[in-house]
Parts: sequence; structure tokens; C-alpha cells
Amino acid sequence: MTDILINVFNVIIGLFIGAVSGYAYAYFSGLKAMRKGMQLILRGCLNDMYVQFQKQPPTADEKQNFEEMFSVYEKLADNGVMDAKHDAVLRMKEAIK
Repeated sequence: MTDILINVFNVIIGLFIGAVSGYAYAYFSGLKAMRKGMQLILRGCLNDMYVQFQKQPPTADEKQNFEEMFSVYEKLADNGVMDAKHDAVLRMKEAIK
């Protein structure tokens, strides 16, 4: 009888550990996908802003928005892809309004 209870207990512990590890894997891989998706969205927005600024100089507020978005993007990406465009925007003269 004791052997049966020990085997049942081992099965229950195994199922519990499997369920928790499966949930943790799904949770963290989902977070990774969310981070990557946000990174791609921010990169697209930053590229669009850069193109717009090439056609028409940015205002001080637009440059500040770009800088704030870039700051968040860099925390997600940290790969240097947008560094050149970021530097170019910072060097742009601001539109006078």
C-alpha cells in the first residue's frame, strides 16, 4: 500500500512540475515575442519619422518624441541598427514655428 501511495505521489509531483515548467516556458517565450514585436513597431515608427524629417525639418517637440521613442527602442533592441539615423536627427536643425 505504501508503494502505491509513493508512486501516486511521484506521478502527481511530476505532473505538477511539468505543468509549471510548461506554463513558465509559454509565458517567457510569449514575452520574448512581445518584446520583438514592440521593437519592430518602434523601428518602423522611427524610420517613418526619419523619412518625414528628411522632407521637412522637425520641430523641437518632434525631436523630443523621436528621442523618447529611440530611448525605449534601444532598451528593447540594443543592436545599433538605428544609431546612425538617431545621430542624424539630433544634428538636424529644428523648424521654426
